[in-house]
Amino acid sequence: MVAIDAKGNIAAGASSNGASHKVPGRIGDACVAGGAAYADNDVGGCGSTGDGDLHLRFQPCYQVVESMRQGATPKQAAEDAIQRIVKHYPLYVGALFAVDKAGNHAGACHGWTFQYAFQDSTLNVPQTVTVQPVDVKTKQANTKDNAQN
Repeated sequence: MVAIDAKGNIAAGASSNGASHKVPGRIGDACVAGGAAYADNDVGGCGSTGDGDLHLRFQPCYQVVESMRQGATPKQAAEDAIQRIVKHYPLYVGALFAVDKAGNHAGACHGWTFQYAFQDSTLNVPQTVTVQPVDVKTKQANTKDNAQN
């Protein structure tokens, strides 16, 4: 989850499903900043779902926020982070969603079709966005940026 309050403060949070194949003593990605979620008031935030072990290794949410800091759109940043994982783990299944400080948002995924919801102060009910998997060969996703303005 990523939230932006009326003052522009950005927060990101995550939870773990307690994976059934979890190794005893292993921590999940939800409690490690950058793995399952990350936010920076100057840039935006990111949340994720999927293979927590790979999220621990690649820190995709931190990568997304840093890519946006360097000028990437939320879509570009999320797709790039997915590509970095898939390059080494082609069977990866997971998804990221990114929100910049202006409220522009997008998602990227691999191995499944992903949905996320968003709501801003102009909406009475949350809106759902469906994200198609990133095409690894062309580095394109079958979605477009979703600007809230």
